[in-house]
Amino acid sequence: MSSIRLIFAAAFVSSRLFAGDPDVAPGLILIASGEGISVFNREGEMSFGKFFVPIVDGKGGETAWSDIGYDGWRLKSGNYLCSAHEWVREISPKGEIVWEYRVQKPVELKTCVPLPNGDVITTDANTQEFVWLTKGQVVKRVPIPGAMKAAPHSRYNLLRPTPVGTFLLAMRAEKAFIEIDESGKELWRHPVPDLPVVAERLANGHTLMAWRSGLLEVTAKHEVVWELTPTDIAEFPVVIFGGFHRFENGNTLIANSDWHHHDAKEAAVQLFEVTRDKKVVWKLGVEAFAGKKPGSLEPKTGNIEHRIVGIQWLGDEKK
Repeated sequence: MSSIRLIFAAAFVSSRLFAGDPDVAPGLILIASGEGISVFNREGEMSFGKFFVPIVDGKGGETAWSDIGYDGWRLKSGNYLCSAHEWVREISPKGEIVWEYRVQKPVELKTCVPLPNGDVITTDANTQEFVWLTKGQVVKRVPIPGAMKAAPHSRYNLLRPTPVGTFLLAMRAEKAFIEIDESGKELWRHPVPDLPVVAERLANGHTLMAWRSGLLEVTAKHEVVWELTPTDIAEFPVVIFGGFHRFENGNTLIANSDWHHHDAKEAAVQLFEVTRDKKVVWKLGVEAFAGKKPGSLEPKTGNIEHRIVGIQWLGDEKK
């Protein structure tokens, strides 16, 4: 296993736009990224970091395939849940592994979702199944749809629960999001042009979906009511639209995933927030991660990538 680093830091880095904007809520953001999980506030201060990457000359080296992360949550207990290609783990605030569910190729997991009863659900992309876990032990498996002709790595991205107990799953090879119930039955499907990342069911019943080149909000009848594309963001490039959070005021917090980027300028902004009318009201630049979040080496380009996929809005740390 690659070396494991636990990093805590609180160096101030101002990466915020429009600091006085009343529509930008203060709070913490959990970041699930290629090399691990971390928690940052709006000013770029890191309060938690658990990384699974070798550190070379103070920077992240190449993360082992098994440890490349995608998803993460902070649990009500204060522990953290995170997942990678070949494991799901619960981690204490001190960085200790509480339990682990581990697999090996050709099995691939990527995602993890905490359930109200304390169990965790993930996806086995090789067998095409939901996997229910109780403290790391498999308690149930349920077949789910998928393109059998696709390799396991290309079948699924992130999974998210809905308020009615169903799940939204990113179908990578099929370029679509589907809603399925606990029995694995498909209830709804919406296509996207390319690389579905994650979808969530909003309070108004609409579904907000992140795919490679945009965000798409649709009704249950597939009517598009809001869309955000890279051309709407003039201030900086967006490589891949990753995880997001929709606030009650209509603003949307979005991860700019730099996976396989070619130009360092493309990775200048890692997180940003837009209003309903697509005005950028906050951003977190890559400089906020210096000396804290190490990133991962992309050997083909030589770039250090931060590879943010899943995010969780944790709310105001002062409350």
